[in-house]
Amino acid sequence: MTNAAGRQAEDPRDDGPPEPGPRAQAAAERPIDEAELDRICLHNLLSACADMIYFKDRQSRFLRVSESAAAFTGVPAEEMIGKTVRDYFTPQHAAAAFANEQRIMRTGQAVHDVEEPHLRPGTDQDETLSASKQPLRDFDGRVIGTFGISRDITARKIAERQLISRTAELTARTAELTERTAALDRVRGELQTLIDTSPDLLTRYDRGLRCTFANPAAAELVGMPAGDMLGHTTRERGYGAEFLREWEQTLRQVLTTGQSTEREFSVMVGAEYRFLHTRFVPELGQDGRVRSVLAVSRDLTERRRIEEALAEQAVRDPLTGLANRTLLVSRIAQAIELGAADPGAGRGRLAVLFLDLDRFKLVNDSLGHAAGDELLVAVADRLRLAVRRGDLVARFGGDEFVVLCEAVQGYAEAATIAERIIDCLVRPFQCAGQPMHVRASIGIALAEGPATTVDALLRDADAAMYQAKAGGAVAGCYRFFEPATHERAVHRMNLEQDLRRAVEREEFVLFYQPLVDLADGQVIGAEALIRWQHPERGLLAPAEFLEVAEETQLIVPIGRWVLDEACRQLAAWNAARRAQPEADPDAGLLTLAINLSNRQLSHDPDLVPAITKTLAQHDVPAGQICLEVTETAVHEASLAARSALAAFSAAGIMIALDDYGTGYSSLGHLRDIPVDALKVDRTFVDGLTRERGDEAIVVAVITLAHALGMHVIAEGVATPEQHGRLRELGCDFAQGHLFAPPLPAERFGELLRRGSGVGAGARG
Repeated sequence: MTNAAGRQAEDPRDDGPPEPGPRAQAAAERPIDEAELDRICLHNLLSACADMIYFKDRQSRFLRVSESAAAFTGVPAEEMIGKTVRDYFTPQHAAAAFANEQRIMRTGQAVHDVEEPHLRPGTDQDETLSASKQPLRDFDGRVIGTFGISRDITARKIAERQLISRTAELTARTAELTERTAALDRVRGELQTLIDTSPDLLTRYDRGLRCTFANPAAAELVGMPAGDMLGHTTRERGYGAEFLREWEQTLRQVLTTGQSTEREFSVMVGAEYRFLHTRFVPELGQDGRVRSVLAVSRDLTERRRIEEALAEQAVRDPLTGLANRTLLVSRIAQAIELGAADPGAGRGRLAVLFLDLDRFKLVNDSLGHAAGDELLVAVADRLRLAVRRGDLVARFGGDEFVVLCEAVQGYAEAATIAERIIDCLVRPFQCAGQPMHVRASIGIALAEGPATTVDALLRDADAAMYQAKAGGAVAGCYRFFEPATHERAVHRMNLEQDLRRAVEREEFVLFYQPLVDLADGQVIGAEALIRWQHPERGLLAPAEFLEVAEETQLIVPIGRWVLDEACRQLAAWNAARRAQPEADPDAGLLTLAINLSNRQLSHDPDLVPAITKTLAQHDVPAGQICLEVTETAVHEASLAARSALAAFSAAGIMIALDDYGTGYSSLGHLRDIPVDALKVDRTFVDGLTRERGDEAIVVAVITLAHALGMHVIAEGVATPEQHGRLRELGCDFAQGHLFAPPLPAERFGELLRRGSGVGAGARG
């Protein structure tokens, strides 16, 4: 059925589509060629497909686009024709798409489901397309461009990212929970291990003071299994009353106050005392009240023993085991404080004996320091036996010892103790496999009242010891301190301070005593003699300060100054002599004698280079210098000192042995060291015409020297008789007041200018 309009009538009972009208039916029946059909299909595809379809030429310009693609870009489809993705997307994304399409056209290979991120210009929202692209070919198979289908998967990618994020978060939370559980188990295990293996004692006590926990260390110290300790109080284990009282009192205090505290305890465990340092920590219940106390104890027994041993070592001399200076001073101070220094207290007097081994350095230099240490240990052992019970023997330092004696009944008993010490050292010691005799000098100081100080006692005993040493006793001796001794010590200290200042300020001058050739009376040289121009005391002779200079080793810088000044002056005299028109160039040069002390030889390692450098600096020939050393210095000279003398001789410097016959005379010295001249001491010259013994010694020295090819110089010639006798005996040279006293440099220079200073040198 059709209606008036020619359309088929609608049957409400017919659910199918209406039948086409005559025109539509006629159009539908019109034949369609293949090209038109292709256009129809393409049009419908581009118009209705939800996915974006696009065709591009070889320059990636759009040829055809679907309505969905146009909707994605936001412009009509016809406006996109001839455009590229660069017109709609960011340069970065457009360049990636262009490169991909060029690769497809070059290789002829299609790509499928490639994700292409896009960001439209002017927006900040990322979009993701899933694209499938392949070459666009004509009917001859040539690649004329590309065509592709893209689907917007932005929502899917967002969902995927959210899913991944939530999954990762859930995984992280699960891992964190697992890790926390494992960490708790690990901490619980570690804590249990620490408790079980801790050297500290861990115990817990309830409000009834009963033990509710004990770790293995606590059980080991107590000596019973930890289980047997539980439920019992400390009192039930039978410790001492004093320890129990302090322990329980501390527990109750913490239970009451809720404040932690620390205590140290000494407790007898088994058969020995243990020292514990304990920290008491309150443990609170849910109601906030202290329900128990945790006691953490550290066993300090071994450390306490080490501390006591170290404390003992701190007051003991490590070599001899005697008390050291620290303990000595402490004991003297304690004795003074307890009244031992008060003679009126009726308990006797306090005495300090200061002991020094004489010539101990010789042992170290000859046998070595190991032998010296062996000797000190042996001396210490004998001193322990020689003193009274209760006397303290201390090593004060080096070879010095001090004996502290309390309750001494006056000077007599102090002297008796000193004599026993001297007697105990008489028997020889065995050192380095050979017997060694040692003597000692002892100074004794007795406390005079409660005002006595430690420093005063030690100072006075030391000063008295120096007086004893100066006495020069053969078998050792002792001296009691006297006020005059202290005055001398103060004077010596002041002298030392002045001497140090004098070295800094160069307050010294040199005098020159002429050396005369006994054959013709000509001055052929001089001896340089030092004087100290003290700013307050005036000009001081060497005897007033050289001993202090030796003891303080100030002799080393003083000796350097003497050498430099003497060479400077000698160079000036040489220059003045050469300037004289009548000077004889063939005459011998002036000889200048300079004294070297034992301390310079032994304690100045740079002595040889210093002297050679000084000679070169002042252009003084080595043959003009004669170094004078004493017999004692040669006898005690170390190997280094003997090597120095040999070096001087090899350099052309003369060596003279001074004061020959008064020291440790030994013919071996004349063989072992290079000696050019012997100087006869003034004591023998003084008795030359009066004492047969003195003349015999002078004759022997002259004969010996000449036999060994040496010259002889007589010192202290004061009378014509001495002068005449020395000439008769064949003595070569002499000096003394008979010819001239020591002269300042100016006056000695005048002596040379008068023409009496030219003659043969000391070596002939």
